Amino acid sequence: MEIIDTKPAMSENKRLSLKLLIIVCISVLLLIPQFLIMNLVSERQSTRNEAKTELAKSWGMDQHIGGPAVVIPGNKEVETLYLFPETLEATGNIQSQTLKRGIFDFSVYNAPIKISGTFKCPKDLRTRELSQKAKQKSFLFIGLGDLRGLSENVTVALNGVVSEVEPASSLSDAPSNSGLVCAFDLDNLLNGDTVSFEITLPIKGIDALYLAPVGNSNSITLTSDWGDPSFQGNFLPSHREVSDNGFKADWKVMALNREYGQIATGTSYWGSLMSGSELGVKLCIPVDQYQQTTRTVKYAILIIVLTFAVVFFVEIRRKVNIHIVQYILIGIALLLFYTLLLSFSEHLSFFISYLIAALMTIGLITTFMAAILKDKKTALVVGGLLTLLYIFIFVLLQLESYALLAGSLGLFVILAVTMYATVKLRKSKD
Repeated sequence: MEIIDTKPAMSENKRLSLKLLIIVCISVLLLIPQFLIMNLVSERQSTRNEAKTELAKSWGMDQHIGGPAVVIPGNKEVETLYLFPETLEATGNIQSQTLKRGIFDFSVYNAPIKISGTFKCPKDLRTRELSQKAKQKSFLFIGLGDLRGLSENVTVALNGVVSEVEPASSLSDAPSNSGLVCAFDLDNLLNGDTVSFEITLPIKGIDALYLAPVGNSNSITLTSDWGDPSFQGNFLPSHREVSDNGFKADWKVMALNREYGQIATGTSYWGSLMSGSELGVKLCIPVDQYQQTTRTVKYAILIIVLTFAVVFFVEIRRKVNIHIVQYILIGIALLLFYTLLLSFSEHLSFFISYLIAALMTIGLITTFMAAILKDKKTALVVGGLLTLLYIFIFVLLQLESYALLAGSLGLFVILAVTMYATVKLRKSKD
C-alpha cells in the first residue's frame, strides 16, 4: 500500500490562506488613508470657497433683483402696503470673465440690467383710506442682493423724469437695507394715471443672477456669452437657445403663477415674497476638480483590492514569494495617485491631471513588479490591467446619468473574469 504525504500541500494552502487574510487586512487598513485623502480634498475645497468669498466681498456676490415696488409705509394700526407693477419687462446681457485669487479661478460677470414697465392703481388700493402722511412718505423700492456689485450710477426714470436714487438704508420704512429707494408721487396713481418707469442697473456679481417677476405681466430676457448655464428658480424659461458661444433665455410669467397678488402687506416681502418667486441662471461648471477628485477617491478601495488580487494571482502562478511589505508599498503607491491627481488638478485640467497621475502610478508599480518578479512581460501585464482599471474609473466619472449602470456592468465583468481566473488557477495547480 502506497502512502502519499499531503503535509507539504496542506502547509502551502495554509500559507496562502494566511497571506490572503493579511492582504485583506491591509486593504481594510488602507481605508484610513483613503479617508484622510477625502478630508484633504474637502480642506482644499474649503480653501477655494474661502477665496471665493473674499473675491465676492470686493466684486459682488450672487445678485438677487426684486422689484420695483411702491411702498406705502404703515404704522401701528395700518400695515405697510406694497404695490407691484402692472407690466414688467427686463433685459440683461451677462458678460462673463475669469478672475484669479491665489491659485484659484472664478467666474464673475458684469450685467447691465434694464427694467421697464408701468404702475396702475388697482381698485383695492382706491378703496383704502390712506393718510396724507402715508402718501407723502411713499417711495419706490428696488431690492438688490449686494450693493457692492453696482459698477456705475443707477438711473430711475418715472414718467420720463429721472429721480434721485439712495441706498435703502437711508429710510427706516424700507423693507430691506439691501436695495435702492427713490421718491414716488402716489397721487398720480390714485388719480387713475399710469406711471411708467425705466430702471438701469449696471451690476456685477459672481456665479448667479436672479430676478423676481413682480409684475402682473412679466417678460424677462437674459443673454450671455457663457455656454453652460443652469436655469434655476421657480420658473424655467419658456424659450431658450444654448450653444458653446453663449445662451439666450426668455421667461413669460403672470401674476397668476405667483403666490401673491398685486398688493402685498407686512414687512417681509423682500425676504419671503421675492425669494419665493425668483427665476434666474447660474453660470455653473458642471463638476469642478474637487467634486471629480472626491468621486475618484471613492473608487480607491476597488482599485486596491483588484490590484492586490492580480498581484496575488501572479504570485501563485509564478510561484514567487511577494513580501507583505511589498504589498503595502503597492497600496501606498495606489493611494499616492489621488494626492497627485488633487495637486495637478489645481493647476491643470482634470483630464490632463488624471492622465499624468495615472501614468506615474502605473509606471511606478510596473517597474516595481518587474524588479520583484524579474520578468518584464508579467510586469507589463500587471501594468496593462491597472491601465484598464484607471480607464474604467475615468469613464465612470464622465457618465453622470449612467454611472451606476456602467459601474454595475463593469464590476460584473470584472467578477466574471476573476472567477474564471481562479478556475484556471486551480486547473494549473492540478
